[in-house]
Amino acid sequence: MRAAIDRHPMMRASLYGARQHAWRFTAAPSADPVWRVDGGGDGWRIHEMLMSAPFDLRASPPLRIALVHRPDGDQLSVVAHHLAVDGMSLAAVVAEIFSAYGVTEESAVADETAVAARTGGGPAGVPPVPRAAAHGWTAFSQRSGRHITPMDASRDAGYGYHPLTLPVPARRVLLPGGRRMTVNDLLVAAAHLAIDRWNRRRGGEAGTLRVRMPISLGIAPGTSGNNTGQVVIVSEPADRADLVRLAVRIVDQTERAKQESAAPAIAGVAGRVGAATTARIPGPWRGSLLRWGVRTARPLITPSAAVSNLGPLAAIASDNPKISSVFFTGTAGMPQGLFIGATRYGAGLHLAFGYHRQLFGRAAAAAFAQIFQAAFAELAAVDGEARQPS
Repeated sequence: MRAAIDRHPMMRASLYGARQHAWRFTAAPSADPVWRVDGGGDGWRIHEMLMSAPFDLRASPPLRIALVHRPDGDQLSVVAHHLAVDGMSLAAVVAEIFSAYGVTEESAVADETAVAARTGGGPAGVPPVPRAAAHGWTAFSQRSGRHITPMDASRDAGYGYHPLTLPVPARRVLLPGGRRMTVNDLLVAAAHLAIDRWNRRRGGEAGTLRVRMPISLGIAPGTSGNNTGQVVIVSEPADRADLVRLAVRIVDQTERAKQESAAPAIAGVAGRVGAATTARIPGPWRGSLLRWGVRTARPLITPSAAVSNLGPLAAIASDNPKISSVFFTGTAGMPQGLFIGATRYGAGLHLAFGYHRQLFGRAAAAAFAQIFQAAFAELAAVDGEARQPS
Protein backbone atom coordinates (compact mmCIF):
# COMPACT_ATOMS: atom_id res chain seq x y z
CA MET A 1 0.00 0.00 0.00
CA ARG A 2 2.74 2.44 0.92
CA ALA A 3 4.71 1.63 -2.22
CA ALA A 4 1.65 2.47 -4.33
CA ILE A 5 1.25 5.77 -2.47
CA ASP A 6 4.91 6.58 -3.15
CA ARG A 7 4.45 5.97 -6.90
CA HIS A 8 1.41 8.25 -7.27
CA PRO A 9 1.93 11.93 -6.32
CA MET A 10 -1.83 12.63 -6.15
CA MET A 11 -2.15 10.07 -3.34
CA ARG A 12 0.02 12.26 -1.09
CA ALA A 13 -1.00 15.72 -2.28
CA SER A 14 -2.64 18.52 -0.31
CA LEU A 15 -4.31 21.80 -1.25
CA TYR A 16 -2.89 25.24 -0.56
CA GLY A 17 -3.90 28.79 -1.38
CA ALA A 18 -6.48 31.19 0.04
CA ARG A 19 -8.70 31.99 -2.95
CA GLN A 20 -7.37 29.95 -5.85
CA HIS A 21 -6.36 26.47 -4.75
CA ALA A 22 -3.53 24.36 -6.13
CA TRP A 23 -2.06 20.97 -5.31
CA ARG A 24 1.15 20.68 -3.28
CA PHE A 25 3.03 17.39 -3.72
CA THR A 26 5.12 16.13 -0.81
CA ALA A 27 7.53 13.25 -0.36
CA ALA A 28 5.22 11.65 2.21
CA PRO A 29 1.52 12.08 3.05
CA SER A 30 0.77 14.84 5.55
CA ALA A 31 -1.14 12.28 7.66
CA ASP A 32 -0.96 8.50 7.69
CA PRO A 33 -3.76 7.24 5.39
CA VAL A 34 -3.42 3.54 6.32
CA TRP A 35 -5.54 2.00 9.08
CA ARG A 36 -5.48 -1.65 10.13
CA VAL A 37 -8.55 -3.06 11.90
CA ASP A 38 -7.90 -6.29 13.82
CA GLY A 39 -10.38 -8.53 15.60
CA GLY A 40 -13.10 -8.63 12.96
CA GLY A 41 -15.66 -5.89 12.55
CA ASP A 42 -18.11 -5.13 9.80
CA GLY A 43 -16.04 -4.05 6.81
CA TRP A 44 -18.96 -2.28 5.13
CA ARG A 45 -19.67 -0.19 8.24
CA ILE A 46 -16.01 0.83 8.35
CA HIS A 47 -16.16 1.74 4.67
CA GLU A 48 -19.26 3.85 5.36
CA MET A 49 -17.34 5.80 7.99
CA LEU A 50 -14.44 6.45 5.61
CA MET A 51 -16.84 7.62 2.89
CA SER A 52 -19.03 9.75 5.17
CA ALA A 53 -16.41 11.73 7.09
CA PRO A 54 -15.53 14.99 5.27
CA PHE A 55 -12.04 15.45 3.80
CA ASP A 56 -9.82 18.34 4.85
CA LEU A 57 -7.58 18.42 1.81
CA ARG A 58 -5.35 21.10 3.36
CA ALA A 59 -4.38 18.95 6.33
CA SER A 60 -4.76 15.39 5.04
CA PRO A 61 -4.08 13.51 1.80
CA PRO A 62 -7.00 12.73 -0.54
CA LEU A 63 -6.70 9.02 0.30
CA ARG A 64 -7.95 6.72 3.08
CA ILE A 65 -7.15 3.01 3.35
CA ALA A 66 -8.51 0.48 5.85
CA LEU A 67 -7.43 -3.16 6.00
CA VAL A 68 -10.05 -5.08 7.98
CA HIS A 69 -8.93 -8.51 9.23
CA ARG A 70 -11.85 -10.92 9.53
CA PRO A 71 -12.03 -14.69 10.18
CA ASP A 72 -13.75 -15.28 6.83
CA GLY A 73 -11.30 -13.14 4.84
CA ASP A 74 -9.88 -9.63 4.86
CA GLN A 75 -11.46 -6.55 3.31
CA LEU A 76 -9.42 -3.74 1.78
CA SER A 77 -11.24 -0.40 1.66
CA VAL A 78 -9.63 2.33 -0.47
CA VAL A 79 -11.31 5.76 -0.51
CA ALA A 80 -10.10 8.80 -2.46
CA HIS A 81 -11.48 12.31 -2.94
CA HIS A 82 -12.99 12.88 -6.39
CA LEU A 83 -10.97 16.08 -6.93
CA ALA A 84 -7.77 14.06 -6.88
CA VAL A 85 -8.60 10.86 -8.71
CA ASP A 86 -11.35 9.27 -10.79
CA GLY A 87 -12.70 5.74 -10.43
CA MET A 88 -10.58 4.07 -13.11
CA SER A 89 -7.39 5.68 -11.81
CA LEU A 90 -8.18 4.50 -8.29
CA ALA A 91 -8.82 0.98 -9.61
CA ALA A 92 -5.35 1.09 -11.17
CA VAL A 93 -3.84 1.98 -7.78
CA VAL A 94 -5.69 -0.93 -6.15
CA ALA A 95 -4.40 -3.27 -8.88
CA GLU A 96 -0.86 -2.13 -8.09
CA ILE A 97 -1.38 -2.88 -4.40
CA PHE A 98 -2.42 -6.46 -5.09
CA SER A 99 0.30 -6.95 -7.69
CA ALA A 100 2.95 -5.84 -5.21
CA TYR A 101 1.46 -8.04 -2.50
CA GLY A 102 2.06 -11.16 -4.58
CA VAL A 103 5.83 -10.55 -4.82
CA THR A 104 6.43 -9.13 -1.33
CA GLU A 105 8.00 -11.36 1.31
CA GLU A 106 5.53 -12.26 4.06
CA SER A 107 8.05 -11.27 6.75
CA ALA A 108 8.42 -7.81 5.22
CA VAL A 109 4.65 -7.40 5.11
CA ALA A 110 4.37 -8.38 8.77
CA ASP A 111 7.14 -6.00 9.85
CA GLU A 112 5.71 -3.07 7.87
CA THR A 113 2.21 -3.67 9.18
CA ALA A 114 3.32 -3.97 12.77
CA VAL A 115 5.39 -0.80 12.69
CA ALA A 116 3.50 1.58 10.45
CA ALA A 117 -0.21 0.83 10.26
CA ARG A 118 -2.53 2.50 12.73
CA THR A 119 -4.61 -0.10 14.58
CA GLY A 120 -6.78 1.90 16.94
CA GLY A 121 -8.87 5.05 17.17
CA GLY A 122 -9.63 5.28 13.48
CA PRO A 123 -7.45 6.49 10.61
CA ALA A 124 -5.44 9.67 10.94
CA GLY A 125 -7.10 12.88 9.78
CA VAL A 126 -10.64 11.45 9.61
CA PRO A 127 -13.11 13.62 11.60
CA PRO A 128 -16.41 12.38 13.04
CA VAL A 129 -19.36 12.21 10.67
CA PRO A 130 -21.45 15.40 11.18
CA ARG A 131 -25.12 15.31 12.07
CA ALA A 132 -27.31 17.37 9.77
CA ALA A 133 -30.32 19.47 10.58
CA ALA A 134 -33.69 18.08 9.56
CA HIS A 135 -34.71 18.82 6.00
CA GLY A 136 -38.02 18.36 4.26
CA TRP A 137 -36.71 16.23 1.41
CA THR A 138 -39.51 13.65 1.72
CA ALA A 139 -42.33 16.06 0.89
CA PHE A 140 -40.28 17.79 -1.80
CA SER A 141 -39.31 14.52 -3.52
CA GLN A 142 -42.87 13.17 -3.50
CA ARG A 143 -44.17 16.32 -5.19
CA SER A 144 -41.34 16.89 -7.66
CA GLY A 145 -41.60 13.62 -9.59
CA ARG A 146 -37.89 14.04 -10.41
CA HIS A 147 -36.32 12.45 -7.35
CA ILE A 148 -36.52 9.23 -5.34
CA THR A 149 -39.14 9.16 -2.57
CA PRO A 150 -37.27 8.82 0.78
CA MET A 151 -38.09 5.99 3.19
CA ASP A 152 -36.87 5.27 6.74
CA ALA A 153 -34.56 8.28 6.44
CA SER A 154 -32.55 9.71 9.34
CA ARG A 155 -30.99 13.09 10.14
CA ASP A 156 -27.45 11.79 9.70
CA ALA A 157 -25.34 13.44 7.03
CA GLY A 158 -23.42 10.30 6.10
CA TYR A 159 -23.80 7.47 3.63
CA GLY A 160 -24.74 3.81 3.76
CA TYR A 161 -23.95 1.04 1.29
CA HIS A 162 -25.88 -2.03 0.19
CA PRO A 163 -23.90 -4.59 -1.87
CA LEU A 164 -25.54 -6.80 -4.48
CA THR A 165 -23.97 -9.29 -6.89
CA LEU A 166 -25.78 -10.29 -10.09
CA PRO A 167 -24.75 -12.72 -12.83
CA VAL A 168 -23.34 -11.03 -15.91
CA PRO A 169 -26.03 -11.25 -18.62
CA ALA A 170 -25.41 -14.23 -20.88
CA ARG A 171 -26.70 -12.43 -23.97
CA ARG A 172 -26.65 -8.92 -25.41
CA VAL A 173 -30.08 -7.34 -25.72
CA LEU A 174 -30.89 -6.81 -29.39
CA LEU A 175 -32.90 -3.71 -30.31
CA PRO A 176 -34.78 -2.71 -33.47
CA GLY A 177 -32.33 -1.85 -36.22
CA GLY A 178 -29.73 -4.31 -34.97
CA ARG A 179 -28.28 -2.19 -32.17
CA ARG A 180 -27.37 -3.87 -28.90
CA MET A 181 -27.51 -2.75 -25.29
CA THR A 182 -24.28 -2.80 -23.32
CA VAL A 183 -24.18 -3.76 -19.65
CA ASN A 184 -23.86 -0.05 -18.90
CA ASP A 185 -27.03 0.66 -20.89
CA LEU A 186 -28.85 -2.04 -18.91
CA LEU A 187 -27.71 -0.52 -15.61
CA VAL A 188 -28.87 2.98 -16.56
CA ALA A 189 -32.20 1.71 -17.91
CA ALA A 190 -32.76 -0.40 -14.79
CA ALA A 191 -32.14 2.66 -12.62
CA HIS A 192 -34.85 4.59 -14.49
CA LEU A 193 -37.31 1.70 -14.21
CA ALA A 194 -36.56 1.02 -10.54
CA ILE A 195 -37.02 4.67 -9.52
CA ASP A 196 -40.32 4.82 -11.40
CA ARG A 197 -41.62 1.69 -9.66
CA TRP A 198 -40.31 2.71 -6.24
CA ASN A 199 -41.98 6.11 -6.36
CA ARG A 200 -45.32 4.82 -7.60
CA ARG A 201 -45.48 2.08 -4.96
CA ARG A 202 -44.87 4.63 -2.22
CA GLY A 203 -47.34 7.26 -3.26
CA GLY A 204 -44.86 9.51 -5.03
CA GLU A 205 -44.69 10.83 -8.56
CA ALA A 206 -42.48 9.59 -11.40
CA GLY A 207 -42.26 12.25 -14.08
CA THR A 208 -39.16 13.11 -16.08
CA LEU A 209 -36.26 11.15 -14.57
CA ARG A 210 -32.60 12.01 -15.09
CA VAL A 211 -29.76 9.63 -14.28
CA ARG A 212 -26.21 10.99 -14.20
CA MET A 213 -23.53 8.89 -15.88
CA PRO A 214 -19.78 9.64 -15.73
CA ILE A 215 -17.97 9.51 -19.05
CA SER A 216 -14.35 9.77 -20.08
CA LEU A 217 -13.31 13.16 -21.43
CA GLY A 218 -10.64 11.68 -23.67
CA ILE A 219 -7.86 13.51 -21.80
CA ALA A 220 -4.33 12.30 -22.48
CA PRO A 221 -3.16 9.42 -20.25
CA GLY A 222 -1.12 10.50 -17.27
CA THR A 223 -3.02 13.73 -16.69
CA SER A 224 -3.38 14.40 -12.96
CA GLY A 225 -6.71 14.61 -11.19
CA ASN A 226 -10.19 13.52 -12.16
CA ASN A 227 -10.46 13.03 -15.94
CA THR A 228 -14.17 12.26 -16.17
CA GLY A 229 -17.11 14.43 -17.10
CA GLN A 230 -20.80 13.72 -16.67
CA VAL A 231 -23.80 13.31 -18.91
CA VAL A 232 -27.45 13.05 -17.93
CA ILE A 233 -29.65 10.30 -19.41
CA VAL A 234 -33.38 11.22 -19.48
CA SER A 235 -36.60 9.19 -19.64
CA GLU A 236 -40.29 10.09 -19.59
CA PRO A 237 -43.21 8.07 -18.12
CA ALA A 238 -44.21 6.89 -21.61
CA ASP A 239 -40.71 5.49 -22.15
CA ARG A 240 -40.80 3.50 -18.92
CA ALA A 241 -44.22 2.02 -19.75
CA ASP A 242 -42.64 0.01 -22.60
CA LEU A 243 -39.36 -1.84 -22.07
CA VAL A 244 -38.27 -1.73 -25.72
CA ARG A 245 -39.04 1.98 -25.98
CA LEU A 246 -37.10 2.63 -22.76
CA ALA A 247 -34.14 0.60 -24.02
CA VAL A 248 -34.06 2.50 -27.32
CA ARG A 249 -34.32 5.87 -25.55
CA ILE A 250 -31.39 5.02 -23.28
CA VAL A 251 -29.16 3.68 -26.07
CA ASP A 252 -29.86 6.75 -28.23
CA GLN A 253 -28.49 8.96 -25.47
CA THR A 254 -25.52 6.84 -24.38
CA GLU A 255 -24.33 6.45 -27.98
CA ARG A 256 -24.56 10.20 -28.52
CA ALA A 257 -22.66 10.81 -25.27
CA LYS A 258 -19.81 8.55 -26.41
CA GLN A 259 -19.52 10.44 -29.69
CA GLU A 260 -19.40 13.79 -27.89
CA SER A 261 -17.10 12.69 -25.05
CA ALA A 262 -14.19 14.81 -26.28
CA ALA A 263 -16.11 17.94 -25.27
CA PRO A 264 -15.53 18.69 -21.55
CA ALA A 265 -18.73 18.32 -19.55
CA ILE A 266 -19.42 20.49 -16.52
CA ALA A 267 -19.33 18.26 -13.45
CA GLY A 268 -22.25 18.61 -11.08
CA VAL A 269 -24.24 21.43 -9.57
CA ALA A 270 -21.21 23.37 -8.38
CA GLY A 271 -19.71 23.29 -11.87
CA ARG A 272 -22.85 24.66 -13.52
CA VAL A 273 -23.39 27.41 -10.99
CA GLY A 274 -19.67 28.21 -10.90
CA ALA A 275 -19.44 28.57 -14.66
CA ALA A 276 -22.39 30.94 -14.65
CA THR A 277 -21.01 33.18 -11.89
CA THR A 278 -17.24 33.24 -12.36
CA ALA A 279 -17.27 35.80 -15.17
CA ARG A 280 -19.80 38.11 -13.46
CA ILE A 281 -18.99 38.21 -9.73
CA PRO A 282 -15.93 39.89 -8.14
CA GLY A 283 -13.44 37.51 -6.53
CA PRO A 284 -13.97 38.46 -2.84
CA TRP A 285 -17.71 37.68 -3.04
CA ARG A 286 -17.53 34.73 -5.36
CA GLY A 287 -17.04 31.97 -2.78
CA SER A 288 -19.97 32.90 -0.55
CA LEU A 289 -22.33 33.53 -3.45
CA LEU A 290 -21.31 30.29 -5.13
CA ARG A 291 -22.11 28.28 -1.98
CA TRP A 292 -25.48 30.02 -1.71
CA GLY A 293 -26.18 29.42 -5.40
CA VAL A 294 -25.38 25.72 -5.14
CA ARG A 295 -27.71 25.27 -2.15
CA THR A 296 -30.49 27.15 -3.95
CA ALA A 297 -30.12 25.42 -7.32
CA ARG A 298 -29.54 21.87 -6.08
CA PRO A 299 -33.24 20.84 -5.77
CA LEU A 300 -33.97 22.19 -9.26
CA ILE A 301 -31.14 20.75 -11.35
CA THR A 302 -29.89 17.62 -9.56
CA PRO A 303 -30.61 14.32 -11.32
CA SER A 304 -32.63 11.47 -9.86
CA ALA A 305 -29.63 9.18 -9.30
CA ALA A 306 -26.14 8.39 -10.58
CA VAL A 307 -24.87 5.19 -12.19
CA SER A 308 -21.15 4.61 -12.70
CA ASN A 309 -19.81 1.40 -14.24
CA LEU A 310 -16.07 0.73 -14.13
CA GLY A 311 -16.54 -2.34 -16.33
CA PRO A 312 -14.32 -5.46 -16.18
CA LEU A 313 -11.49 -5.26 -13.65
CA ALA A 314 -9.29 -8.09 -14.88
CA ALA A 315 -6.16 -6.15 -13.89
CA ILE A 316 -7.04 -6.61 -10.21
CA ALA A 317 -7.36 -10.42 -10.51
CA SER A 318 -5.05 -12.22 -8.10
CA ASP A 319 -4.53 -15.67 -6.62
CA ASN A 320 -2.24 -14.35 -3.88
CA PRO A 321 -4.22 -13.01 -2.17
CA LYS A 322 -7.37 -14.64 -3.56
CA ILE A 323 -9.90 -11.89 -4.35
CA SER A 324 -13.55 -12.90 -4.14
CA SER A 325 -15.24 -9.65 -5.20
CA VAL A 326 -14.54 -6.01 -6.03
CA PHE A 327 -17.03 -3.19 -5.40
CA PHE A 328 -16.95 0.46 -6.48
CA THR A 329 -18.69 3.10 -4.36
CA GLY A 330 -19.52 6.78 -4.60
CA THR A 331 -21.62 9.45 -2.92
CA ALA A 332 -24.54 11.66 -3.92
CA GLY A 333 -25.91 14.54 -1.86
CA MET A 334 -29.60 15.19 -1.38
CA PRO A 335 -32.10 15.43 -2.94
CA GLN A 336 -30.45 12.99 -5.36
CA GLY A 337 -29.10 10.74 -2.65
CA LEU A 338 -28.33 7.55 -4.64
CA PHE A 339 -25.13 6.44 -6.37
CA ILE A 340 -25.04 2.98 -7.97
CA GLY A 341 -21.47 1.80 -8.58
CA ALA A 342 -20.81 -1.26 -10.74
CA THR A 343 -17.84 -3.49 -11.55
CA ARG A 344 -17.41 -6.77 -13.41
CA TYR A 345 -15.10 -9.19 -11.65
CA GLY A 346 -15.03 -12.91 -12.34
CA ALA A 347 -18.49 -14.13 -13.28
CA GLY A 348 -20.25 -11.47 -11.21
CA LEU A 349 -21.63 -8.00 -11.78
CA HIS A 350 -20.98 -6.38 -8.41
CA LEU A 351 -23.22 -3.44 -7.49
CA ALA A 352 -22.93 -1.09 -4.52
CA PHE A 353 -25.99 1.06 -3.78
CA GLY A 354 -24.61 4.13 -2.03
CA TYR A 355 -27.41 6.06 -0.35
CA HIS A 356 -27.58 9.25 1.66
CA ARG A 357 -29.01 8.54 5.11
CA GLN A 358 -31.60 11.27 4.52
CA LEU A 359 -32.89 9.17 1.60
CA PHE A 360 -32.92 5.58 2.87
CA GLY A 361 -32.53 3.49 5.98
CA ARG A 362 -30.85 0.11 5.65
CA ALA A 363 -34.10 -1.82 5.08
CA ALA A 364 -35.30 0.70 2.49
CA ALA A 365 -31.99 0.47 0.61
CA ALA A 366 -32.30 -3.33 0.50
CA ALA A 367 -35.89 -3.05 -0.77
CA PHE A 368 -34.86 -0.63 -3.52
CA ALA A 369 -32.03 -2.97 -4.54
CA GLN A 370 -34.56 -5.79 -4.96
CA ILE A 371 -36.70 -3.63 -7.26
CA PHE A 372 -33.58 -2.71 -9.24
CA GLN A 373 -32.60 -6.39 -9.53
CA ALA A 374 -36.03 -7.28 -10.93
CA ALA A 375 -35.92 -4.36 -13.40
CA PHE A 376 -32.44 -5.37 -14.56
CA ALA A 377 -33.56 -8.98 -15.15
CA GLU A 378 -36.60 -7.85 -17.15
CA LEU A 379 -34.54 -5.56 -19.36
CA ALA A 380 -31.87 -8.23 -19.88
CA ALA A 381 -34.59 -10.55 -21.21
CA VAL A 382 -35.97 -8.04 -23.73
CA ASP A 383 -36.06 -9.11 -27.37
CA GLY A 384 -36.62 -5.95 -29.36
CA GLU A 385 -35.59 -7.34 -32.74
CA ALA A 386 -39.11 -8.52 -33.56
CA ARG A 387 -40.77 -5.11 -33.39
CA GLN A 388 -40.27 -1.38 -33.52
CA PRO A 389 -40.64 0.53 -30.22
CA SER A 390 -44.17 1.72 -29.52
